[in-house]
Amino acid sequence: MRTPTPIPESRILELENFRKDKWPGFEFQRFLCVWLRVNQDMSTFDIAKTIGWNVNTVRLTQKDFIDRGVDALTESKRGGRHHEYMSIEEEKEFLSSFEKESADGHILVVNEIKDELEQRVRHKVHKTTVYRILDRNDWRKITPRPKHPKRDKEAGEVFKKGASWKR
Repeated sequence: MRTPTPIPESRILELENFRKDKWPGFEFQRFLCVWLRVNQDMSTFDIAKTIGWNVNTVRLTQKDFIDRGVDALTESKRGGRHHEYMSIEEEKEFLSSFEKESADGHILVVNEIKDELEQRVRHKVHKTTVYRILDRNDWRKITPRPKHPKRDKEAGEVFKKGASWKR
């Protein structure tokens, strides 16, 4: 078994002060991950078993605490758009050029939007990326209705039979 990296005394004092506060679940688990090592002298494997984490996650959390202190226990690295092509504001600005066309009654084709997006980000993107951008900005497909609500049903039937129009 390898020897763990020593935790500086200043970090241990920081941990003790942090222990007196109240925290939500993930912060508590991160705290336990470090506290069990410092106060209970538990091995990485035992800590992982106790908390229900992977051994590597325990090691990374402890290393992060040694490097950054209590901030490593409180900051969450979960979620977010890590692989975005554009920010939300840039997406809205990008779609505003197409909004003018759609307001004039032109039909927007996703392939045209895709081509513009590829020019903007300077590489190929998948078609579903365009659909996600449209969905994220509350764009939806509007299709014409099959029948007008004020149509004359009798005139339609007469037309189907081939008779002349009567008013």
